[in-house]
Amino acid sequence: MTVTNFEEVTKELSEDEFSMLPNLIQILQEHADQENAIYSNDLCRKMATRCKVEKFSGPRLRKMVNYLRVNGILPVIATSKGYYLSYNKDIIELQIKSLFERASAIRKSAYGLQKFLDPNYKPQGILL
Repeated sequence: MTVTNFEEVTKELSEDEFSMLPNLIQILQEHADQENAIYSNDLCRKMATRCKVEKFSGPRLRKMVNYLRVNGILPVIATSKGYYLSYNKDIIELQIKSLFERASAIRKSAYGLQKFLDPNYKPQGILL
């Protein structure tokens, strides 16, 4: 699904990105437990090295991780401590909960912005 204002990072995987998936899968398999999680910056650096590209960006990483999840290829878990794989039911359920919570927070932001479309709306709170 392509997301408005984020078309470049949400469109379908490019041929280059698709060809890089085995490298991403291999790196993630090397980080197959919570104690061995890898931060996104480190993962991007490893991807750049293995794929022989000058730069591998965070948005590209998230796009490819999303592809792995959406297509049920790998159970990629992302926390503040990094990315790792887990087949543990409880950990997967926590990741699902986190994804739903983040989606809810984004939805609330959208509802807040909708208020500004009402010509009679008067903003509340502190204005700079």
